[in-house]
Amino acid sequence: MIYTLKMMALAALLLLQPQSPQKKQQQPSTKYSTYVEGIGYRGYAFCEEFDTEITVENQAGRFTPSTADVAECERLVHKKVAILNDGHESQENGLICPLIDEHLDSYVRQYIGFVNEEGDKIMWVNFVWSDKYKKLLSYEIPNIEGGCSHFFRLKVNLDKRVAYGFE
Repeated sequence: MIYTLKMMALAALLLLQPQSPQKKQQQPSTKYSTYVEGIGYRGYAFCEEFDTEITVENQAGRFTPSTADVAECERLVHKKVAILNDGHESQENGLICPLIDEHLDSYVRQYIGFVNEEGDKIMWVNFVWSDKYKKLLSYEIPNIEGGCSHFFRLKVNLDKRVAYGFE
């Protein structure tokens, strides 16, 4: 009887607890990056104060990518990456090294904003498809060599609407 009363009390407490919303929660920002997510992409946009040795040609400054900047960058990436990846370099074996343009949504992105001498906004984007680096992607840009098609980088000029520098 006492056991049944305890179980009923526990059940009542659980029913009275506020229910968490079913909608996926946005991950919190870190000091230098903000989690961004859209259809077919997710990653971290780094603010202009983030200290990095990464540069772009004719760099005049930095900017903090907005959600709209990231969305525009991704529209261009999805349009241009298949063209840039036409030779499928280092992706000969589709099982070990999957084709980049067929698996874009598998990569977590890191976005760093630059401004060139012409005033164009340039997004440097790092693409990482590995759980090994998952925890540090919000605060560090890993310098990864090799890894077949699980890691790549490119630059996107948001003003001229071009993607280039595919590595």
